[in-house]
Amino acid sequence: MSTGVLKKAPFLAYLLVLWTTFTGALTAGLGQGFDLGTEWPGALYRLLAAVAAGSFEPIHRFSTVLAGAAVVIAFLKNRKSIYGAAALAALVATALTGRVVLLALGGEVPKPLAYLVYPINNLAAFATAFFLLMLAVPEMPQWRRRILLRGAAFWSVVASLTGAYILGVHKIDRSPFMYSLSLDPGSAPLLLHIAAGGLAAALTAAASVGGRGLWRPVLAGASLLQAATGLAMYLGATANTWAPGPQTALHAVLAHLMATTTLVAYLKSRG
Repeated sequence: MSTGVLKKAPFLAYLLVLWTTFTGALTAGLGQGFDLGTEWPGALYRLLAAVAAGSFEPIHRFSTVLAGAAVVIAFLKNRKSIYGAAALAALVATALTGRVVLLALGGEVPKPLAYLVYPINNLAAFATAFFLLMLAVPEMPQWRRRILLRGAAFWSVVASLTGAYILGVHKIDRSPFMYSLSLDPGSAPLLLHIAAGGLAAALTAAASVGGRGLWRPVLAGASLLQAATGLAMYLGATANTWAPGPQTALHAVLAHLMATTTLVAYLKSRG
């Protein structure tokens, strides 16, 4: 992956979308996602006061606006591409569902519909990043064992969505960690998340061997870090579901990094 051959505007927008995912997950991990209540975007003085008090929630909101502007610029510079329009549409969906996340935390979205808000918002953010990277990356050379990329992308998305669901349930209910590692139906979301995460990391690591340039170390490094942050995330969530820790941010952004890069590499490269 070389910035010399990438389209700069969509790639910058891609990085800013990943940064927004990071800051959003950081606020969730630190238990600050509801620091400003359901009001959005909020009065500037309240945002600045929250930043001064040590909250990352305003930083996430500022990042959302900055990423949005970058996506619009990328769209305007690539109006003939379907990926630019798709990224803009996904961005709108991400913003709207992000607003609904606040309403769900405030008890204004009925259950069980509220439990779907987090994974839908997560999927929309992933789609935004994916379309931007598709727009930024040119055609790629041959990739050995290309089929591994497809599996890695699929299981990365499954792991990301199930993780968002688990996080959302506990955030909305304000409940202690309700899942166990035992093989029972009640723990199905956690077991599916662990299985999907393990498959995603293993397939990504295996697929990285067939890559070239920066794609190879990016995929290899992301797979190893994702496994480590996954364990840290589990330990943090069992201790405190409202604030499982800053590792939540790394775990979330690595999931989107793995899913987008493997899927784009699969679609852009030749087998």
